[in-house]
Amino acid sequence: MPLFRFEKGKAQRIRNKEFPNEIELHKLIDRNLRELFGLRYIKDEYITDKHGRIETLAIDEANRPVVIEYKKNKESGQLTQANRYITWVKQNPDSFELLVRKNISKFDGKIDFFNPRIICFAQEYSIDDKCLALALNAELWKYRYYENDTMTIIREEEPEQLIRNKSTGKTSIEKIKRESRSAKSIEEHFEGASELLIGLFQKINERILDISADIEIYTTNAEIIYKTSLNFAYLAVQKKNNALRILLRSENGKLNDPLALTEEIPKTHNYGKITHQMHVSPRKDNEEELINDIINIISQSYTATQ
Repeated sequence: MPLFRFEKGKAQRIRNKEFPNEIELHKLIDRNLRELFGLRYIKDEYITDKHGRIETLAIDEANRPVVIEYKKNKESGQLTQANRYITWVKQNPDSFELLVRKNISKFDGKIDFFNPRIICFAQEYSIDDKCLALALNAELWKYRYYENDTMTIIREEEPEQLIRNKSTGKTSIEKIKRESRSAKSIEEHFEGASELLIGLFQKINERILDISADIEIYTTNAEIIYKTSLNFAYLAVQKKNNALRILLRSENGKLNDPLALTEEIPKTHNYGKITHQMHVSPRKDNEEELINDIINIISQSYTATQ
């Protein structure tokens, strides 16, 4: 995409710049994984016995394994390689966990091998790439690098398909929908929870999704997660306490919280920019006021991803 700089009201186009080689791209992104994707770097150029050399291994804020495959331009086979590497992760969970604990000090929590992620990074993708990514539930990210050392990074759109209307005979182009994840569903998260807690969640969930149309929601076996390009809120159901535990992203470790609804997560937990948590329970009185205060804080976490 064209990029412009405005000086005294006059547009000047910023020219594209190429990396001298793929390794330079690889190193630059690896050094900035936490800021760009909310990932914790584990190891690069990891050599396996049978699955080849994995360019980058990482783990996200939900403790999901991540394999990253880089291409400087547009090449076929990127997703096939990445799929081979994620297969290694699935088949060798003990080896992956050993790498995590060796390279991330004070790692806390259980690794979610049920929902590993594939991230591909390149300038362009073909329709074959997009269709294969849909089947593998992989993420395709496109970049452009510019002469002033500026980079744009955007998520590639899903492939389109022609849909024929049987009654009119006309065709239209629609996005192919991803299959839902096979992790624990929202309904399963709330099995056995009180009606009051379910009602509180439904109100909070609706208000979070109203913050922006860009917000996505997905689940793991442990949490319900809200994200844009980065995760900004993790919601866990605590049935015994009749409460919702919400982990929150912040910018520079700060949230405006005059009512002290949140508490800081110790830095030793190594959650990166997930710096605060709050516990909320249903109220008989003034619940709408409580929800307004909760959404005000969660909105700040959303803003931290922008």
